[in-house]
Amino acid sequence: MKPNLSKKEALLRELTSDTYVMLRPSPIAGVGVFALRTIPQGCRNLFSPPDAPDHWVTLTRTEVDTLPAHARALVENYCLYDEEQYYVPETGFKKIDLSLFLNHSDSPNIVSINEGEYFETLREIREGEELVIDYGTIVAE
Repeated sequence: MKPNLSKKEALLRELTSDTYVMLRPSPIAGVGVFALRTIPQGCRNLFSPPDAPDHWVTLTRTEVDTLPAHARALVENYCLYDEEQYYVPETGFKKIDLSLFLNHSDSPNIVSINEGEYFETLREIREGEELVIDYGTIVAE
């Protein structure tokens, strides 16, 4: 926010100029992220900026397997993982980032920047089009 803008003015500017996406049922899987309007190539402000640093807790696959079914489903569906562990938001799932609803595609139209801190459009995305990412490229090896 620019120092000379009130919070209200900053919000109105955000809603007018920088609101691009919404959640909707997806033909790919479950819920997806869709363009509310045309999004230009190279756009990086698709989602809210990260709060003061996001913190992630690692849970082993065994720990996740012992969770109740409803909690296990959240972790398995919305968290990154590797062969040994899941990376779960320290705050849990009461406050959730819309980017967690991005579906996978081998032909993505967005890419992860700085391991998911930001996302950037690879090309212009049309109004109503689903935003998709290659899950294998979100985090650097």
